[in-house]
Amino acid sequence: MFHNFGPLYSFTLRSKLRSKAFLISTLLTILFIFGFTNIDRILSNFADTDSGEALLVTENVELVTVMQSLGYESVEAANVTEDEARAGLDNGDYEVVAFIDGYSARVLSERPETEFTTLLQTALREVRNAELIEASNIDPSVIAALNEPIPVEESYIGRGGENSDELFSSFAFVYVMLMLLYVSIITYGSMISTEVTTEKSSRVMELIISTTHPVTHMLAKISAIGTLALLQIGIFLGFGYFSARSNEMAQSVIDNAGNARAVLYLLTFFALGYLLYAALFAVLGSLVSRVEEAQQMTMPVIMLLVAGFLAAMFGLNNPDAPIVAILSFVPFFTPMLMFLRVMLVDVPVWEVALSIGIMLGSIGVILWIGSKFYRGGVLFYGNNALKQWRQILQNRQ
Repeated sequence: MFHNFGPLYSFTLRSKLRSKAFLISTLLTILFIFGFTNIDRILSNFADTDSGEALLVTENVELVTVMQSLGYESVEAANVTEDEARAGLDNGDYEVVAFIDGYSARVLSERPETEFTTLLQTALREVRNAELIEASNIDPSVIAALNEPIPVEESYIGRGGENSDELFSSFAFVYVMLMLLYVSIITYGSMISTEVTTEKSSRVMELIISTTHPVTHMLAKISAIGTLALLQIGIFLGFGYFSARSNEMAQSVIDNAGNARAVLYLLTFFALGYLLYAALFAVLGSLVSRVEEAQQMTMPVIMLLVAGFLAAMFGLNNPDAPIVAILSFVPFFTPMLMFLRVMLVDVPVWEVALSIGIMLGSIGVILWIGSKFYRGGVLFYGNNALKQWRQILQNRQ
């Protein structure tokens, strides 16, 4: 039955590797990864890091000193009227003007000046507190002791991490990997259905099936595109790893969560999820004769993937929820939900083994049933759905 598997596999893989779609998508994704992992440096080139010239209309020179100590260097004090202040704003002499009345202020500017307003509030509070302490004859050391923060050290015993930084890194890593799983399975699964339908519409399928068993053809397609997927994902992960080394936060995520165990689980659940959904995509693609119809036929499968992804997004906030644990054993949701659980909570080994076993059994059943329908579907041409299903059922033996 596996006669011509090798030639079909190598031909499909080579044609996909040489296609413009593969090269362009790989290049664009690499550019996206580079931009995503270096977004802070890219935005810093466009950000206006210089503080605008500020004017404080006040006689309290100490307020200017406090503002400068807080990091706002371009500030000065003067007595001007509101008309003069507005003229200075119009002429570009100042970016912002603040009229100080006691411990309150009224700010004029052409656009919101959040940094200045925040620092001004802090400076006014410090000046007010200092004057109240001095007027009350309270020992400043007592006030300093009262304002001293109470240190609280948190330690977590879960799988996600031992502290808040490690926990954040685990959540960020899992989120990115879930997106990768979701997008990859949809992309490469749809590629299989489109490939099968295209061969049917061009009548190439008749030549292939005349020399190759339909099941061999289906498995060769799934294996070749699966190899392409692993190769492309490997390129993305490798480039993302080296690109993220220049980003402090991304590097922290990789150091805390991106270990060999995480990559092993990612590849395992991706391979299982891909095989499960790829078989469905291949079978559904064989049941139609046009690419437009293939998109409609595969919509239920895509909806299953969307449901699994939404469940995973819920599970990110509550990975210990019973519903997440239950759904992680449903084959269509296992790739994302079980991966999420093993990364964020302590999952018994038997649960992981059971979920993988259920996935393998489901893949076997879907491949066996799917091969029966694939055998009859690839050679059917027409728009009569009832006739199509009748022929498929007659040819499934």
